[in-house]
Amino acid sequence: MSGNNAQTLVEQAPNKSPSQVALPAEPSQLPDTPLTDTQLADPLQDDEQEIVLRVKWRSSTYIVELSQQETLVDLKNRLFEFTEVLPKRQKVLGLPTSSGRPPEDTLPIANLNLKPDHKIIMIGTREEDIDALNNAYTAVQHDVLNDLDFDVPDDHHKLRILYKNRLERRIDSTEFRIINPPRPGKRLLVLDLDYTLFDSKGIAATVADLGRPGLHAFLASVYPSYDIVVWSQTSWRWLEAKLTSLSMLFATDYKLSFVLDRTSMFRVRSRVANLTHRHEVKALEIIWRRFPAWNASNTIHIDDLSKNFALNPQSGLKIKPFRNAQTSRHSDRELFMLDLYLNLIAERESDFTTLDHKQWKKYVWSRNPTGYIHASRGNEGPPPDPSSS
Repeated sequence: MSGNNAQTLVEQAPNKSPSQVALPAEPSQLPDTPLTDTQLADPLQDDEQEIVLRVKWRSSTYIVELSQQETLVDLKNRLFEFTEVLPKRQKVLGLPTSSGRPPEDTLPIANLNLKPDHKIIMIGTREEDIDALNNAYTAVQHDVLNDLDFDVPDDHHKLRILYKNRLERRIDSTEFRIINPPRPGKRLLVLDLDYTLFDSKGIAATVADLGRPGLHAFLASVYPSYDIVVWSQTSWRWLEAKLTSLSMLFATDYKLSFVLDRTSMFRVRSRVANLTHRHEVKALEIIWRRFPAWNASNTIHIDDLSKNFALNPQSGLKIKPFRNAQTSRHSDRELFMLDLYLNLIAERESDFTTLDHKQWKKYVWSRNPTGYIHASRGNEGPPPDPSSS
């Protein structure tokens, strides 16, 4: 490694001494990339032939110079030198797509016809951060906000007026890191992460073992009808590490469109039973304003906390929280049931605002009782008739 690279890393870690900074692996540890005949014949490149990229990762921006012949594999290897994120864990955003598909790793960068100083974003987690997530559950627990829930009264119109300025500020400040472009004609599925898709306080050998039963099969099943967005109430650092450990960023049977963290949320006050509660919300208007093809008629938000969709209660479906993974994983069937519901309404309903998501299990039972029984493995009887309560 050159002295310049080492100096760059030291400058980006001002609270550590040089001896504490983990330097990137030596070139011998990088994946072997055979040189082409052109590269062997002409190892030196003129400055005018260089392709210069500005790559943002977390809070840092790196300038990467590549030759005309180098590929995305070479780019990822260079980014590994800067960030210590293994190439297999890197997701590069901001490159031109072909028919909605990202370019192949073997494609020469020059073929993308990028402008000088083209800006891209890299998403990826270092191995040490993944190990920290797997081994330090207390750190993850501290990052999850208050999970005390309550039923928010149907005064979302009033809340939208009271907190209009906060909403507009979040609309202006939210940065959408598009992982896979939205597909025309697809509904929008917004998913919470902690306690909705995995048990963030559970005890297991790895984070992957805390995923909710049927997680990947569920996402693969609904993907043909829905574009999938994850919106978590945790910070970006832990969110990225969790998604990586759960193998959700690099899945082949489904794709995430983008991910939002707690910085896109804002605080409101709701009054319930003569008590005032301060809590944060996930305002779907932030997404709808950026992507006008989505709105209340084709969006559903799944969360274990109903207070999170206080501004859009008609679009919210509260799911049973997934806790105590070691024992509950043997009986938890929520995602299997939710799979049926989401596919049924995608096939049958043109306007989601006509639905009462509080009665989602009853909807499944009335239209597909056999599927309901199979999905619940007989653990649940028919949903109670609300008119009889």
